[in-house]
Amino acid sequence: MKHIMIKRAEQSDVDVIMELMQEAVDTVKVSDWFLPDDRQYVSEHIIDRGFTLKAVNSSNEILGFFIVDFPERSKHNLGYDLDYDDDKIRKVAHMDYAVVTSKARGLGLQRRFFEEAEKQLEDTPYEYFLGTVHPDNIYSRTNFLKAGYREARRMSKYGGMQRVIMEKEK
Repeated sequence: MKHIMIKRAEQSDVDVIMELMQEAVDTVKVSDWFLPDDRQYVSEHIIDRGFTLKAVNSSNEILGFFIVDFPERSKHNLGYDLDYDDDKIRKVAHMDYAVVTSKARGLGLQRRFFEEAEKQLEDTPYEYFLGTVHPDNIYSRTNFLKAGYREARRMSKYGGMQRVIMEKEK
């Protein structure tokens, strides 16, 4: 498992990404920790409304994925929850989904996903990186914090689930 590469996902990866998302639903420690999305969302975020990264081993098996969302001025832009002005709203990128298959957990892939996503956002107008995490999900919270994010606000999101909005400025 040493030779894991982070690459851009392609449309042909959507089926495997959906399988990994279902595995996350089935194996998450507490059901409120992970809220899955649908195939259309995943497909749209391969190239159009953001991008998706994948972690692959030497056999080209996908071990995890990471979705970056460009929310623009949509109502789900987390910048609104942080009272960002219109200029900042336009510069928000969401670090939206990080899923790693159970056999690859503990290998630091989420942190590698953060690093690669931020690297790919270097020469873009996106300056504010936001994401959400359940307050009790110490694994994801720790990964956000180690990647340089701060806890910006705790609130109810996604139909009443508690979340911490994590924030990092480029």
